[in-house]
Amino acid sequence: MVNIIIDSEKCDLCSLCVEYCPTHVFYIRANRVFADNNKCVECYACIPLCPRNAITIKNSDP
Repeated sequence: MVNIIIDSEKCDLCSLCVEYCPTHVFYIRANRVFADNNKCVECYACIPLCPRNAITIKNSDP
Protein backbone atom coordinates (compact mmCIF):
# COMPACT_ATOMS: atom_id res chain seq x y z
CA MET A 1 0.00 0.00 0.00
CA VAL A 2 1.10 3.55 -0.64
CA ASN A 3 0.66 6.86 1.12
CA ILE A 4 -0.24 9.65 -1.29
CA ILE A 5 0.70 13.07 0.03
CA ILE A 6 -0.76 16.19 -1.54
CA ASP A 7 0.95 19.43 -0.57
CA SER A 8 -1.95 21.83 -0.21
CA GLU A 9 0.46 24.77 -0.24
CA LYS A 10 1.55 23.86 -3.77
CA CYS A 11 -1.72 22.49 -5.16
CA ASP A 12 -3.68 25.04 -7.22
CA LEU A 13 -6.70 22.74 -7.78
CA CYS A 14 -6.02 22.36 -11.50
CA SER A 15 -7.76 18.93 -11.20
CA LEU A 16 -5.49 17.15 -13.70
CA CYS A 17 -4.94 14.37 -11.18
CA VAL A 18 -8.71 14.01 -10.70
CA GLU A 19 -9.33 13.89 -14.46
CA TYR A 20 -6.53 11.57 -15.53
CA CYS A 21 -6.02 9.08 -12.71
CA PRO A 22 -7.02 5.69 -14.20
CA THR A 23 -8.40 4.42 -10.89
CA HIS A 24 -10.00 7.68 -9.70
CA VAL A 25 -7.84 8.01 -6.61
CA PHE A 26 -8.15 11.79 -6.38
CA TYR A 27 -11.17 13.88 -5.49
CA ILE A 28 -11.86 17.47 -4.50
CA ARG A 29 -13.74 18.41 -1.32
CA ALA A 30 -13.90 21.78 0.40
CA ASN A 31 -11.42 23.32 -2.07
CA ARG A 32 -8.74 20.68 -1.41
CA VAL A 33 -7.56 17.62 -3.27
CA PHE A 34 -7.68 14.34 -1.38
CA ALA A 35 -6.56 10.83 -2.32
CA ASP A 36 -7.96 7.41 -1.54
CA ASN A 37 -4.78 5.40 -0.95
CA ASN A 38 -6.68 2.12 -1.22
CA LYS A 39 -7.55 2.74 -4.88
CA CYS A 40 -3.97 3.49 -5.98
CA VAL A 41 -2.42 0.90 -8.34
CA GLU A 42 1.01 2.56 -8.10
CA CYS A 43 1.24 3.66 -11.73
CA TYR A 44 2.76 6.98 -10.54
CA ALA A 45 1.31 8.82 -13.56
CA CYS A 46 0.06 11.60 -11.30
CA ILE A 47 3.53 12.72 -10.25
CA PRO A 48 4.77 14.06 -13.61
CA LEU A 49 1.23 15.15 -14.49
CA CYS A 50 1.04 17.64 -11.61
CA PRO A 51 2.30 21.04 -12.86
CA ARG A 52 2.98 22.24 -9.31
CA ASN A 53 4.84 19.12 -8.08
CA ALA A 54 2.31 18.84 -5.25
CA ILE A 55 2.01 15.03 -5.25
CA THR A 56 4.38 12.68 -3.44
CA ILE A 57 3.90 8.94 -3.12
CA LYS A 58 5.58 6.96 -0.39
CA ASN A 59 5.51 3.21 -0.21
CA SER A 60 4.23 2.18 3.20
CA ASP A 61 4.90 -1.55 2.79
CA PRO A 62 7.56 -2.97 5.14
